Amino acid sequence: MESLVRVVFVFDRVAHYHRELFRALECELPLHGMEIHLLSGVPEQGGKGRVGLAEKVVENERKYEFREFHVGSFTFRRHIGVLEWLETNRPEIVVVLGHVGNISHWGLISARRRLGFKLVAWQCGYEYNKSWIKDRLLGYFIPGFDFHLAYHSNARKYALEHGCPERQVVVVHNTINEEKIELLTRDEARARLRRRHPEVGESKIVLFVGAVLAEKRVEALVEAMDRLARKDAVLIVVGDGEHLGTIRKLAESRPWMILPGAVLDGVGMYFDAAEVYVLPGTGGLGINEAMAHGLPIVSGFADGSADDLVVDGVNGFRLRGGTSEEIAGCIEKILEDPSLAAQMGRRSREMIRGVFSFRSFLSRIVGALEGLKGGRPGPLAR
Repeated sequence: MESLVRVVFVFDRVAHYHRELFRALECELPLHGMEIHLLSGVPEQGGKGRVGLAEKVVENERKYEFREFHVGSFTFRRHIGVLEWLETNRPEIVVVLGHVGNISHWGLISARRRLGFKLVAWQCGYEYNKSWIKDRLLGYFIPGFDFHLAYHSNARKYALEHGCPERQVVVVHNTINEEKIELLTRDEARARLRRRHPEVGESKIVLFVGAVLAEKRVEALVEAMDRLARKDAVLIVVGDGEHLGTIRKLAESRPWMILPGAVLDGVGMYFDAAEVYVLPGTGGLGINEAMAHGLPIVSGFADGSADDLVVDGVNGFRLRGGTSEEIAGCIEKILEDPSLAAQMGRRSREMIRGVFSFRSFLSRIVGALEGLKGGRPGPLAR
């Protein structure tokens, strides 16, 4: 019997939203002559916001020590023991997150031909701290990969701008498994929410869900709510992170702010009870989840995915300047027109069940990997 081609995913942190993807790949890849191996970074002690899972999510998973350190505004990363594992196990395909500041990724670029594997970037295409130095480095870094699985159209553009040939990138449209989301009726969701947060009452709900980090720009959303000064609306910020303390201070003088903290099990209740989901800063998958729950979206650039996911005036509004005044105007349009909000919400759900569905996402990844296994990217990867 022919042995399966080993595909190794090396992720700094395997978050809760990765669980469905890796378990689906564990089932799907053997049907195409491949098997998944996962190398996942050990979560930092006491980490908040973006943290990894301590438990294994697939059978062939190995933990490694993941180090992250900061120099000025730049973040550098290193994987301990990953290259040694690859030298011993000799997989055919290696997929990494593709961070230019990861010392280990530069090592993998150097070692890929010697060890005989194809190196694939799981490409977000978003740089938090742009600089001419980083741009110059990317001109060497990006062409060092054999292929790019791009989160979205902007990630594809990013790869091409830094020297990736068109035949070596495919847009996979990173998403969540919308089929696994249990939807509540609005009445049931609001009844549950009032039991947990009686102060909501009959107020309209403006919702943010995600890691509470400075780059999320939650303050701009708070300022927008100040501008609206609506007595019939509350802002719920669901999530944890190193910036939560700052947001808590803002909430002290604003009784219309509700901060439940991190919520994983049961977070769907917040989406189903809300009128609108707002993402002023970076992010991405929160948009997908809000769309699955049938919400209109107000979003800035996010991680670049909003250009694909949010069609201005169709399933929400795209922020251009991202000022509190602009955010307030978009929220007001939705809160003042329930029929428009319902129409936008329906369109969100249709989109996330169509081209942006989890099954389509999985199919594009498997198609690209199958093409690489055969020596060339397949039709889906062009």
